[in-house]
Amino acid sequence: MKATLPTGCSVSQHILDTPKLMPRHEGTINITDAQYAALDAGLMEGKSLLVSAPTSTGKTLIGWWAAASGLERGKRFVYLVSHRALASQKFEEIQSLFLGPWLGGDTSTLVCATGDGVIDGSGRANSAPLAATILVATYEKYLALISAGGPPQDLSDVVFVCDEVQLIGDGNRGKHVELLLSVLKRTGWYQFVGLSAVMDDAGAHQFAHWLNLTLVKTETREKTLTIEGRWNNGCLIATTSPEGIAPLRQEPKAKEMRLNSMIDELVAADKKPVIVFCMKVDDTYNLAEKWAASKTSEQLVVPPPGLDLDETLLSLINKRCAFHNAELSEAERAYIEQIMQDKTIDVVFATSTLAAGVNFPLGSAVFSKWKRWDFDKRQHVPIRRDEFQNMAGRVGRMGQEASEGIVLATAGGAVELESLKCLIDFSKKETLGNGITPDDFGSLVIQLFAGGLCSTRQEAFALMASTLSASREAERGNGSVEHWRPHLDQQIDRLIETHCLIEANQRLVVTEYGQAVAKSGLKPETAAHFLNYLSQFGERISELLPTPEREGCDDDLLFIFTHGSLLSPEYNLTGGPRTRHISWRFGSDGPVSNPQAESLEDILFERPWVANPSAANGARALAAWASGADRETLEQILPGVRLGLIENTARDVSWLLSAVAQVIATSSASRLADAARHPLLASTNPNLAQIRKFSRVLRRYAVRIAYGLPSECYWLKELELKGPSKRLTRKQIIKLHEQGLSKPHLLMDGSQKYDELRAAALPKVGGANYPNLVRDAAKNWKIDQRRHFRNRHEKKAVRHGREGLVSNLYDARGKDLEAAIIAILADIGIECTVLDDGTRSAWPDLKIEFSANGMTSDVVAEVKSKEKESALVPLNDAIEVISAAAIAGLGGLPVSTICSPGVEPSVPTAISGCNQLSIVELIDLAEAYLRIKDGNLSVSDLYNWMTTPGIALTEDLPFNNV
Repeated sequence: MKATLPTGCSVSQHILDTPKLMPRHEGTINITDAQYAALDAGLMEGKSLLVSAPTSTGKTLIGWWAAASGLERGKRFVYLVSHRALASQKFEEIQSLFLGPWLGGDTSTLVCATGDGVIDGSGRANSAPLAATILVATYEKYLALISAGGPPQDLSDVVFVCDEVQLIGDGNRGKHVELLLSVLKRTGWYQFVGLSAVMDDAGAHQFAHWLNLTLVKTETREKTLTIEGRWNNGCLIATTSPEGIAPLRQEPKAKEMRLNSMIDELVAADKKPVIVFCMKVDDTYNLAEKWAASKTSEQLVVPPPGLDLDETLLSLINKRCAFHNAELSEAERAYIEQIMQDKTIDVVFATSTLAAGVNFPLGSAVFSKWKRWDFDKRQHVPIRRDEFQNMAGRVGRMGQEASEGIVLATAGGAVELESLKCLIDFSKKETLGNGITPDDFGSLVIQLFAGGLCSTRQEAFALMASTLSASREAERGNGSVEHWRPHLDQQIDRLIETHCLIEANQRLVVTEYGQAVAKSGLKPETAAHFLNYLSQFGERISELLPTPEREGCDDDLLFIFTHGSLLSPEYNLTGGPRTRHISWRFGSDGPVSNPQAESLEDILFERPWVANPSAANGARALAAWASGADRETLEQILPGVRLGLIENTARDVSWLLSAVAQVIATSSASRLADAARHPLLASTNPNLAQIRKFSRVLRRYAVRIAYGLPSECYWLKELELKGPSKRLTRKQIIKLHEQGLSKPHLLMDGSQKYDELRAAALPKVGGANYPNLVRDAAKNWKIDQRRHFRNRHEKKAVRHGREGLVSNLYDARGKDLEAAIIAILADIGIECTVLDDGTRSAWPDLKIEFSANGMTSDVVAEVKSKEKESALVPLNDAIEVISAAAIAGLGGLPVSTICSPGVEPSVPTAISGCNQLSIVELIDLAEAYLRIKDGNLSVSDLYNWMTTPGIALTEDLPFNNV
């Protein structure tokens, strides 16, 4: 540890005065050797660095210093991480560090972007993440964002901190990281800081040279970590400490090797909590139960209200034990992590999900095994050294009470001992793997062209040849990667065949369809999978959609698309390696009884449905989940499939459906020439209207599946409670739905009847009066939402001198609102004709004349408003424009209802079968207007957005540089 800062390291007084940014011990600065070395290398002067240092050396704080220094200089900050859970944790840290004193409390300036979605500091969706002052993102998500509308030409105002940057050598995900860094290398930055704990010397020097970074390398941890490799005849001991890495040593005395006895040994020595690393998910269950079998319950833990906690897990917690794996729900994992922090449990049996860079207070660790089954070799093989050391390094970290961490592992004989010796030797690091190989070109080439990184085959090859993997491949071979060229050409030909690229005079051009596919992250074959189905069956399945006249079969249609998702190329080898995996548990017992599949057999994506048990069973479970089924019901559908596994599978399917929806919406716009579209989206396809209508249907299903709720319920996820929990859980929402309280006006009703219903759904817990909290939250739902967006929109309007127009838009009602809408549309060059001038009974309010801007059609619009900000436009008012347009003789035009403050939550489902109607809430219209003023949306994009049937949401707006 260092008690001083390097001379002339340019740390500002603001940073010095911020306790969380400048550690002190008894008033004296107290920083690690790695932190000191980074400052000495010019971190605060904007120097770009690769910091290679063990775990427990405070690398995260180095990233925060870079962020703070950049913010002081008016720069933006991007923090890239390896996992979604890590992104969430870092986003919370950033808010606590920078939101108030550095960003003036403006939550819209902080954004977190992962495969789950994009949200700002208020927890609301954000559709312009690249404009944020601080952005936390996973590597893959950031690559998709910057590839969406062509590469950024100048990132010289951005500080990048890349955590776990050794991911570039990962055989599965490294290709995306390497492509992203290749793009950033071309574009440039203000500052780049890479952080890694497990990069070998050669790899670190190659990486730093490739990106022109200064390598800052330290070998010592700030806390001692000892690994004991126990075997029958003794113990092999590896130690790393502030004094350095000690040579491996052997002790002849044999020690305990039985797993439970080793755990008990660590608990007795107060090395708690103990993490037991397991190589299989099933081991976390089985080994936890075996350890707890001899223990008695020592406590009676009451889970937080609304937490849907596995009963077996709760019984283990009462014995001060738990399991943690990818089959738990996100809420369950977060709860386990929290009670570890609170020292409620002593032992946790976990897979590597608990070792993905997230900081927990672990006192010690035991490897139940350190070999994993290799399906290609058909045998158990040791895990990689970097994975082993990264897992072991979770123990004995900065900020934890114990002065020393201890890790135990065992070997069954001399051969295993040699393997274990290689894993525990701190003086050796795993060689950095290759992120990109020719097998990866299929998922990368579309990003090259869609991102505007190249326009010919030769340029594409040159870019791939400039990657770190290419240079390392050339060094090992004949000095070049010319043998990559045929593989690259093969993938380019594939993209031409799938209508993503057009080749003309040796120049390759990305079609609008190709751009949409690239932005979505889908395989082109997946988009075609859905387009082919919709072209063939769109008219038939439209009969299942609800309309104001018919109830429809929404759950059946959701089942069809869920089934189709699990059968898509994302889950098989069509078009390249799988991007998603469905757990073997879904199909392990063959096809289970499936009434929906049987009744819908002739309109499913694949027939017979029993041919793929995993897809059929998965669709049944996800359809029940999206309909709000409770835990008990869900876990009876497929024995062995837990709620968390269903939730995690739902996350993938939700992403897929949302991506397909976006592809259909953006690549079927009427302004596009047919040559720029997929043939099935061409204007000559008689089924185009049916396909296009499903864009917002799929978007709605994506939300239902993500939340596990019926459409009329998921508005409840937006409620902000003024209590111990900010949001309602799925379990609580289901209870409200069961009591018939899923409509806003009922939930906010203060009569005795509805007080009793709320109390039955959400009983009081401790000092939290949930019935009243949820009633008040419902009253303030739209008010809070409008206040948030009004504040943001008025700030943006100031830049254009249009704050009066925007304020008037939010304040106006009735005819005044019509005038306010006409004014903002006129300001972006769109004229309106007033149709209902008081002399024409039942005519619609406006005709929005997009034809004046080169569009092919106008839009007939009705404006509906409510005086109270808590009141919402009901279904009958929302659909009135359809009959009004017919009365005016304009029935052939697209129709839209603009609603202020908003529309009833049940309306999106009820209108999903309407072919021409779109509904626009005022906050979304204001966002679209300001996007056009900012130059990030075109008028033709606005037309496409307003004429796609369904609810027009901000999330559906493209973000382009036009």
